Amino acid sequence: MKEFFVPTLLSGLYTLDPGEIREIQLTLPSEYTVEGKTYSIRDTMRPGTAFLGKPWGLRTEKFRRRMYTRSNCSASEPGVLTTIINDTHREKADTSPWWLSHHVEALYARSGTVDVRLTLNDKRSELVVYESASHVYENNLRLEPDAEWANKQFLGLAFSTGITPFLAHLRYMKLWQFGRTATCCGATYVLIVSVRNPKQLMAHEELLELETLFPENFKYHPVLTREWPDDWLYTTGRIMHSRNPQNPEESVNISPLLRIVPDCQHYHVRMCGNRNARDQLLKGLEEHGTQPLSFRAEVW
Repeated sequence: MKEFFVPTLLSGLYTLDPGEIREIQLTLPSEYTVEGKTYSIRDTMRPGTAFLGKPWGLRTEKFRRRMYTRSNCSASEPGVLTTIINDTHREKADTSPWWLSHHVEALYARSGTVDVRLTLNDKRSELVVYESASHVYENNLRLEPDAEWANKQFLGLAFSTGITPFLAHLRYMKLWQFGRTATCCGATYVLIVSVRNPKQLMAHEELLELETLFPENFKYHPVLTREWPDDWLYTTGRIMHSRNPQNPEESVNISPLLRIVPDCQHYHVRMCGNRNARDQLLKGLEEHGTQPLSFRAEVW
């Protein structure tokens, strides 16, 4: 299959925490012409996967290929690619600070575009949105086939913008009533989201509403680690941490996590965050003698 990068309208821009986190929306054209032939564009991305874009790099001053996990789903919004960007503040950070800059605000104001990769499917004579994973593996969060996920009990652990793939999962499951039928009670999904302060809570009201709509299927537990209001009803501080940060061989305390979900062994655990968080989680579960039904993680 041949690949093409198609100019895609920057159709939405929402700043959650200035200089830190921003949600963006890209809208694909309905068709695109390649070498004189016009192809329709089809979006079949599976929840939990990522699309490939070519944003500008502030440091290198050139376009860079970058994967962006999608937070909405093709089943309800085909051709509209929504994702959440955070500035990594790393020395070699290139595209993440660009997304948080005034340059993107100016691009949005003039209805500018960002290139997104599509793949030419010659058999169907169409262009399809490229996605990062075509199968379910331990290192990705592609949602299981529909025949499988409706019978599972999930625990999602999202650190900062790691909520992105879980939003895609939940928005998709909502369309299908969490898999509820006359003979099946549907999937159970507990989502724990850890961020620094209230400004960084993403889709907070939507998730609270989803919990109200599907109380038997969905539980939402936001965690604030640095700043929180006096009337905060949920967990504060880290849900897991090394007992001695100066010594990586020291044990990991996961008691805050276990207070939220004491029966982790009954869940299929899914995590999205940095490598250190994943390693701490696995070590903490092992030290506690807790083995989840399965474990998959997407890390950066």
